[in-house]
Amino acid sequence: MASIITEHPNHQAWSLATLAEWTQARLIDVAGKANQCVCQGISTDSRSTRPGDCYVAIKGERFDGHAFIAQAIEQGAVALLVSEASDYPVPSLVVEDTRLALGRMARGHRQAQNLASLIAVTGSNGKTTVKTLLAHILQMQAPTWATPGNLNNDFGVPRTLLQIGAEHRYAVIEMGANHVGEIDYLTRLAQPDVALITLAAEAHLEGFGSLQGVIDTKGEIFNGLSDQGVGIINTDSPGFEQWREKLATKKVLTFGRSEQADIRVVGGQTTQKGITFELVVNNELHRVSMSIMGLHNAMNAAAACAACLAIGLSWQQIQPGLESFQGVAGRLQTYQSPQGLLIDDSYNANPSSVKAAIDTLAARPGKTVLCLGAMAELGEETKFAHAQIGIYARQKGVDYVFAYGKDTRATLAAFNADQLQPMTHAEISDQIQLLIDSQQPIDILVKGSRSAQMERVVQSILERNQYARLS
Repeated sequence: MASIITEHPNHQAWSLATLAEWTQARLIDVAGKANQCVCQGISTDSRSTRPGDCYVAIKGERFDGHAFIAQAIEQGAVALLVSEASDYPVPSLVVEDTRLALGRMARGHRQAQNLASLIAVTGSNGKTTVKTLLAHILQMQAPTWATPGNLNNDFGVPRTLLQIGAEHRYAVIEMGANHVGEIDYLTRLAQPDVALITLAAEAHLEGFGSLQGVIDTKGEIFNGLSDQGVGIINTDSPGFEQWREKLATKKVLTFGRSEQADIRVVGGQTTQKGITFELVVNNELHRVSMSIMGLHNAMNAAAACAACLAIGLSWQQIQPGLESFQGVAGRLQTYQSPQGLLIDDSYNANPSSVKAAIDTLAARPGKTVLCLGAMAELGEETKFAHAQIGIYARQKGVDYVFAYGKDTRATLAAFNADQLQPMTHAEISDQIQLLIDSQQPIDILVKGSRSAQMERVVQSILERNQYARLS
């Protein structure tokens, strides 16, 4: 029953003949309805199927969408995409693998759209922020579609592509991966005009094995570029030289703090309202102020700037979008109280993003608290990586660390915390409340992998205290 796709944003319709061609399917039409059948949308969830949808029966690890075909038809499905042929009362497109067929459908639909540019974004850190920032800038120029939420894997990207409408001029597609070959598959579906890697860092090491595996996999995003496509790479990232060599026959734009970067970040300060820094663009120095926390976001701004320049936007079109951007939920979102800041960076975590968030926290005056949820998918590096975070927090002068998840024992021990055992979400919230109630100035950072659900700590703190949203 997986999660829902979609009612098509522009209510575009597909004929069964078109869908059959895209998916390389065999059409079975017991009731003789195929010629009159027009699909108004694509659904992968029988519970949310709407009248006029084509229902795609996906087989997952814990479910089989074929078991819910009757419900989908009752909800109004006018056609099916299945891997098990039967005498269904509506036309069915039969394929060997419906998940792969969904990808082929998405690729066909993407090719049929009249987009000016499609930008694909990947990276160990920053990809969702860069995606959202790009969408914000581009939407100020023309209708833009961007990956909703975290639909960035081999199931989510096809669903995202299928929602591109005839009204859209730009699309920004986020691509994530936890195993080798996944981004290669996604980029060949999306066929980007611009492909951007924010950074390679130690994340999802269970699936990649090493940082080199991450570098190789992120570089797969360039496999879908056309001969006229543009690759965007970070001069300061591991893998830069490898990616540049891979793009030897393509146009390349670079960003970073290095002197060789085409879009160069210079300086940077944290302010009460966010960050300020300078960007060198076309050999001109421009001052930028953004209402978001974290100086590492200057690099995300440079990446977005590079992508916009690659598709023909001017600095005068880019700058207003940079400076009006309000950030992404769960990523360094800030709240102010009389005692200090609450920094919600709870959406996800890996070692480099946690260190970047600690840098943001350590720049604050007064007492500082790190609430850390365990980092996932680090494989053999799990204990070492968690210990390194404890050492880093201690070196940066963090005053308190509270942690959730068994792997954070190594963090607490390396930090020399008073409490060496991980806590529950409620226990962490209670400890934070004691510090807040003491009336001392205190700034709090909440960070963790998605599986740690550290947003529960954020919610508890907000419910029990009077914080005002800043960014």
